[in-house]
Amino acid sequence: MSDAAPAASDPATSMIWTRLARAPALAVLVDLDGTLLPFAPTLEEAALDDAAAAVLRGLAAVGVAVVVVSGRPRAAIDPIRAAVPAAWWFAEHGAWRHTDGSWQPPTVAAELGDLARRLALLAERTPGARLEQKSLAVGLHWRRVDEAERPRLIASAELVVDEWLETQPAYERLDGAAVLEVRHRAAHKGTAVAWVRAHLPVGARFVALGDDVTDEDTFAALTDDDAAVLVGAPDRRSHADWWVADPAGARALLRWLVEARVGQGPPPSAPVRPWTRARAAQPQHPLVIVSNRTPTVGAGRGKEVGGLVSALTPIVERTGGVWLGWSGAERAPGLALAFDPEPPPALATFDYPPGWREAFYGGFCNQSLWPLLHCFPGRVRYVDDEWTTYVTANETYARLAARLTPPTGTVWIHDYHLLLAAAALRRLGHVGPIGLFLHVPFPPRDVWETLPWHVEVIDALLACDLIGFHTRRWADNFLAAAPHGVAGLRRDGDQLAHGARATTVGVFPIGIEPAGFRPPPDGDPADDLDGLRALLAGRKLVLGVDRLDYSKGIPERLEAFRRLLQLFPAWRGRVSFVQVSVPSRAEVPEYAELRRRVEELVGRINGEFGEAAWVPVRYLYRSYPADVLAPLYRLAAVGMVTPLRDGMNLVAKEFVAAQRDDDPGVLLLSRFAGAAEALDAALLTNPYHVDGVAADLDRALRMERDERRARHARLIAAATAPTAAGWADAFLARLAEVTAVRLTSN
Repeated sequence: MSDAAPAASDPATSMIWTRLARAPALAVLVDLDGTLLPFAPTLEEAALDDAAAAVLRGLAAVGVAVVVVSGRPRAAIDPIRAAVPAAWWFAEHGAWRHTDGSWQPPTVAAELGDLARRLALLAERTPGARLEQKSLAVGLHWRRVDEAERPRLIASAELVVDEWLETQPAYERLDGAAVLEVRHRAAHKGTAVAWVRAHLPVGARFVALGDDVTDEDTFAALTDDDAAVLVGAPDRRSHADWWVADPAGARALLRWLVEARVGQGPPPSAPVRPWTRARAAQPQHPLVIVSNRTPTVGAGRGKEVGGLVSALTPIVERTGGVWLGWSGAERAPGLALAFDPEPPPALATFDYPPGWREAFYGGFCNQSLWPLLHCFPGRVRYVDDEWTTYVTANETYARLAARLTPPTGTVWIHDYHLLLAAAALRRLGHVGPIGLFLHVPFPPRDVWETLPWHVEVIDALLACDLIGFHTRRWADNFLAAAPHGVAGLRRDGDQLAHGARATTVGVFPIGIEPAGFRPPPDGDPADDLDGLRALLAGRKLVLGVDRLDYSKGIPERLEAFRRLLQLFPAWRGRVSFVQVSVPSRAEVPEYAELRRRVEELVGRINGEFGEAAWVPVRYLYRSYPADVLAPLYRLAAVGMVTPLRDGMNLVAKEFVAAQRDDDPGVLLLSRFAGAAEALDAALLTNPYHVDGVAADLDRALRMERDERRARHARLIAAATAPTAAGWADAFLARLAEVTAVRLTSN
């Protein structure tokens, strides 16, 4: 049978839907565009036709609470309300509610004005693009944009939106059908479910129909006694349990509900098909990757590509595994798994319940553990309630992971967000291999023990079979700190023994996939860097590329460049510094303050040294894909990678991989970056010593080609082996070995 149309219902499906249809109290929540109505280029062309209105009136006539939950603006709902007078109407994804004879308005979000103006400029330059502004949201539509023009518009819009969101944590991005929308986190369709449930009798059943990502909030707010129906082929991650092919199928299902509700005997088969992919997230995956968040996958426009994603995607795909993590959304009640086997990798995601973003992610993870592990004790804060949420979150990740794999399956946990998850998995009866990789540094014992719960964390980590670090230094710090405080814990080389259990500690430096950075044989084509080349006008380029984080040492780097111009004035007018800062964690106050500090420092340097034809520092607060970064790395005379402390730092390896062998740039590398352990042929520097970095930068800029080539010859081998995929294979192979020893000895 074709996937385009639902199959005839089996007896179990018929029983489920008959009970739903004949529930004493029943509510039907339905979206309009793409669900009840076919998509149209404009709202004017997507009118509520008489047949669709008749379907909704028929439901109301048999005692069903009819609720229309649309993303349309309130003004676009007003002309059609009269067609179904008994319905409750929610506009703008639930921001507006018409339930008692009048509209209940939300608070207008004035801060959206800036984003709307920036997106409007893109729309004005692109024929067919349309900007839609609502009370709590703004969206850019491109259904009528020429296919050839769409990629440029989408890329520009995503950049504008993502940069704006870094300073507006109360908002979120939604990738819809031919639209990119930003809305307030409180304005989502799940709020309609909560309101309707509170106004119906206890035990009321719900049927919700929707077609796109905004309807997932409705689906996620339902209970196991309700039914979520996706309109469209089941080809993406969803909370839906059922599906119909198109709006015609949705209308047919609603008409069936009316007939089944008033009929006496067994009704005909319900025209709906179970969504087997929604049930695919069962204990069958031999490998589960667990991280705080899963890779970001756009709506058919590409996916996030980084070291960890490049490393883990092939192995998840090869083993039939799944990657579990947070969706990025915070919803009530949250924690419902949505499974998507398609990207790849296969993903299982869930929403945080309210409060977790602030207490778990923004609080304990990023204001307790992050500064602690990076040896910034002065930035650490410890809050008991945030620790409690951290414990609860780790237990939840473990519980969801246990649903995705059998007790003997392999679970690979990643990073400091989930230090307690292995112990929680063991308490749930998991006996298979559990590994944890810490992608950040580990501090010396005296810093580590400032954590009030350091004993509890070490005790939980002992549930792992293997714990991995990027460098020998971080592993040794952990091995030295771990035995203190946990009764009976013994160290034997790279093993920690506790009773009958042994946890192995290993060093596995992550790599990159170098092919995407190596110079093309015919040289770099004309590209977006032509403008930068013109601005350099033959001057040497010093380049920094970092996520905006205080651990990266960006202010210290700028001060060192300023000191270069003071101590070595011959470089004035002959060198330019470009700092690319990838937006990060702007909801944490310290990060917003860091951005202000960096921007003020850039302005001060340019004001002190700048000339009419020379701007010393250019600061770019944005991210770039690898195909732009690679030629940018090659354009630089010096790659300045000077974090105050870093678990690895793949920018250093990318910079080396991108260089031309015959005329490479110089890597100026912090000795406190994990990458320095392998890339010891770089020019190593101490980022805490401003004058020293300035002198090293002068040396790098003066370095002759022969020395640069000799250093590069040593660096390129270390920077390109192991690859990202090889790193993942090595860790999992070692995990299998140590687990086999455990199982044999037991």
